[in-house]
Amino acid sequence: MSKLSSPSDFTNINVNYTNGSGYYTTHGDISKMLQIAPFTTGTTPSIAEVGLLIKKSEERVDDIVGHSYRPVIHSNEFYGFEAFNHGAYPVHRFKDYVGFVQLERPRVQKIVRLEVWQGDKYVDLASATAKVKMPPTPQSGNWTITLGVGTYTFVLDKGIDFFDNFGPKTTASQVADAINEVFPHKTAKFTGETAAKSITANGNNAVHISDFFYATTDSEGGDTVIISSLLLGEDGSACTISSTLGSVTGFTDNQDQRRMGDYWTIDIDGKIFFLKNYPYLRSHSVRVTYVTGETRVPATVHDAATKLVAAEIIRHDDNSILIADTGSNIDLKTKHDILLEEANAILDGKKDVIHFIA
Repeated sequence: MSKLSSPSDFTNINVNYTNGSGYYTTHGDISKMLQIAPFTTGTTPSIAEVGLLIKKSEERVDDIVGHSYRPVIHSNEFYGFEAFNHGAYPVHRFKDYVGFVQLERPRVQKIVRLEVWQGDKYVDLASATAKVKMPPTPQSGNWTITLGVGTYTFVLDKGIDFFDNFGPKTTASQVADAINEVFPHKTAKFTGETAAKSITANGNNAVHISDFFYATTDSEGGDTVIISSLLLGEDGSACTISSTLGSVTGFTDNQDQRRMGDYWTIDIDGKIFFLKNYPYLRSHSVRVTYVTGETRVPATVHDAATKLVAAEIIRHDDNSILIADTGSNIDLKTKHDILLEEANAILDGKKDVIHFIA
């Protein structure tokens, strides 16, 4: 049984790494643990540098524990369709599903895409999606793609956020990477880009396009970008999209997720059960993109992340400018070792455990 919450949970979550705040800890908690003055733009490390250390420590926590306490997107996982399989819930011949897939990762927050192969194309059964088809040749003049959600508007500008010099499929990949705010690994060698794009809403640097949308190129036609809403359920059907060039298909509701609908899920286990709409019975006929993550950050995870960052700061404080080593009590090396040992002990106790029943 999963725990809904605890009075000890870390709830001061206002993620802005530049301002020293992450999912698992904050710069204020770290300075308090080290018993030093608060970090600022003028300290060494600065508040932004502490934010980077927080981001790294969160990844380390996830790697050690085996799952994440923050939302993480897992994309394009392929599965065979296990129809008539009696080896999972329920273990008898009468079932309220046709077949199921077991995702690699449990603790699902949202199914972003549930694409099933139905003979000649993939049909998406999840969320709400829109499409933008790229023009076949480079375009002169301005070109903007605009996405809207609630009161937020995100604008992608040609020549700044994406380039269209090298053909429609390269352009589509550029647009998808800009929406996801990831480094354009496939196209950077052509465009000369050296960093991921950062696209914010209405000048609000705390609201990013990748918080609301996920994009890929169409696997069956690489000149088209498919954009999925990350809002819960089919709420994304109210999102808007426009483009000054190319052709656009607006956001459409794909989802009928309910016990008597197309499919239903057991999110905590990572299981998807198909009932009314399902793929062909063959290998690799299901392609899934989904968000995982715990719904709470336990106090122990907050404590471990804080100690990891504190230990890292001590390790790099070679000149003892920030943290004085007075020669009394505990020296800096011992402090570092204690913090690291305690953090690792906490995380060892949070690791996923798999039970094999003979």
